[in-house]
Formats: sequence, C-alpha cells, structure tokens
Amino acid sequence: MLTARTAVGELVVLTMNKDLDSLREWRKNETFFCPQCNQQLLLKVGDVVIPHFAHYQHTNCRESFAEGESPTHLLGKSQLFELFSRHTLEVKLEPFLKDVRQRPDLLVTWRGTEVPIEFQCSVIPLTDVQQRNAGYSMLNMLPIWIILTPQTIRSSSATILSIRLSQFQQSFIRQFDHRSPILLTYNPLSKQFHYISHMVHLKGSTYAVQHVTLHVDEQTIPFATPAAPSVADIHELTRHYQFARRKYLQSVIGYNQRGIHNRFLRACYEMRIQPIQLPAWIGVPTRGQEAFKQPDCEWQLLLIAAIREARKTPYQLDASFLRMFIKEFDGEPDEQLIACQSFMDFLRQERIDIYRLDTFTSGNFVHEILAGRFLAMHAKN
Repeated sequence: MLTARTAVGELVVLTMNKDLDSLREWRKNETFFCPQCNQQLLLKVGDVVIPHFAHYQHTNCRESFAEGESPTHLLGKSQLFELFSRHTLEVKLEPFLKDVRQRPDLLVTWRGTEVPIEFQCSVIPLTDVQQRNAGYSMLNMLPIWIILTPQTIRSSSATILSIRLSQFQQSFIRQFDHRSPILLTYNPLSKQFHYISHMVHLKGSTYAVQHVTLHVDEQTIPFATPAAPSVADIHELTRHYQFARRKYLQSVIGYNQRGIHNRFLRACYEMRIQPIQLPAWIGVPTRGQEAFKQPDCEWQLLLIAAIREARKTPYQLDASFLRMFIKEFDGEPDEQLIACQSFMDFLRQERIDIYRLDTFTSGNFVHEILAGRFLAMHAKN
C-alpha cells in the first residue's frame, strides 16, 4: 500500500519523487497508521521494491488493502497516480469506498464524475472482477480497468500481430464511444501504454490485432484512443487473416484423427470439394465472428451445408433456422446468431449462389470487409 496517516492524522502518499534516504530518516521519527483500520504500519524502504507501507501483523484489513503487492503493481499504481496529478485532476490513491467495502487503486474526478481506476497485474477469478464492477455500479461509477501488458505484446514492436488473448484478458476488452473495442494495458517498466484494438478473430483465443504504444508522458485525459488503421495496416490484417485461414485448411486433413467423422471434412466430402479449394466467400470475417471458437471457414461451410441440405437459399432463411444450426456449437447463442445473420447479409449483398462452389474462388472479400468495417467505424466519429 502507498498511503498511510501520521500520528497527527495527516494523509501520506508515497510517490516516485520521494528520496529514499529522506524516507529512511523520516521513519525513525514518525509513526504511521492504516487509514482504514488505524493499526500501526511499517514503512518499508528498500533498494529493489519501491517504498511502501505494510501492516506489522495479520489483520482483517487485508480484505480491503492488498498485502504483498508485487513491485510491478506498486510501481504502476504510483506512475498512474502521477499521471493524473500532472493533469491537475483530483485523484485519490487507494481510497476506501465504505458503502461497498472496496478500494480501487485510484479514484479520479473527471468533469464532476468519479472514475475508479484498477491496475490489474495478476490473474484473479472473473467472479471477483464482476463483483467489483457490481459494487461500482451500485455507486453509479464506471471503472476503467488497465491490465499489465502481456509479455507477448510487450516484446513486439509490430503494429499488426497475431496473439492469443486468454478469457481473463478478453474480459477487459471495452468499447469507447463507437470506436473499435480496446484492450488497454500498461507496462510500468517501460512506462508505456499498449493499446490492442481493431481485433479480427482467427480461431479459439487467437486474434489479429492492431498494436499501438504510447508513453505515459504522452498520455491524455481522457485516455487517447487509437486512430483508424492505415491502408497498409488493413492489408496486414488481411494477410494475417488469410494466412490463418490457409494454415487451418492445409492442416485439417493432415492433423485430423477423426477422418470423415469430422463434421467439417464430412461436409467437404458431401459437397465434393477439397478443404484447400474452398471459394473465397467461405471464411470471411463477419460481425460477431468471435462468438464461434472455430475458424470462420469451418462454421460458415457447415452453415452452407445445412442450407443446401434444407434446399434453401440465403434469401429464404429465418432466425429459427439459424438458431437450430447454432445449437451444435458451444458459445453464446445470441452472439452466434448475429454472426450467422451477418454472413447471410454478406452472401445476399454479393449475390453469391451457394450451390456453385466454383464461383468467386478468389477475390478480395476479406480486405473489402475489413476496410469497410474499420474505416466506417471511425467515420461515424
């Protein structure tokens, strides 16, 4: 913890501009107490971990004040405090919200609204995150969660890259205004924000994303949001998507152990087409695509097979047909329904005959869809 009260009740906030030698001298003549439980605290001043306060012994106060915080968490919390302070905003470090018994890392007042800031460095149960958000909601507060930048992102200088995002990391993806959803991360060691945005689902937990860095000294309040991808970035996102599609289609036979019992391969067999020969209109990024864990080319081919088996066309489908189809998949049905409807809209718009797999075998569908998605999204603002 970075806050304490002195014997006379003065609130003390440890920041990076505190001189270590001065702090060591100060603790010889001053006694510090916990702002919440009023028990005496120890001021720790080392050469590795940044200065911080800790309880002398076990206490129930630990339910609200995290003991044993990592050096990274302490450092990041301190840097974020200094960031908001530089912008002359009212900012409280580790305030206790007694009505919900929660203690955000920071509480920033922006244009009369209190905004909790949580810097999350460790993986915790998603139920804990949901409970904290519910507590803030009771106070009519909308928190901003910033997670520690994953090592795979931290070590990359690429603007466009393919990465895996765990379920925990995905839970912090948020949409600001009408722009692309953003995963906001921070690396205290480099003092850089890493923005992950303009995500294109590839399969499972893998995404092609735009990766932008911003030094803490250049950060604005409210937080800056990434600009639209450049033409070159959209081409690179397309390349990542097409590479993942091609890799899956090449491997589905060689690494499949179920043979013809594999639903995807069986559909290919019944339609007399090799997986690698799928037309370009099967396996395109649609709105809501991440609701399916399978690659787009797999669930879209299976949907085409179901439509053909029912002797229908994309113009004859209703929501009940699509809902029957998605029962075979794990995931959120309502979101999968959006993805299916979006794919049907694409087929109708392009006037594609699903009974002619030899048409539109190549094309720039993926690039056109991504360009339309991201450029239109930013044009609204």
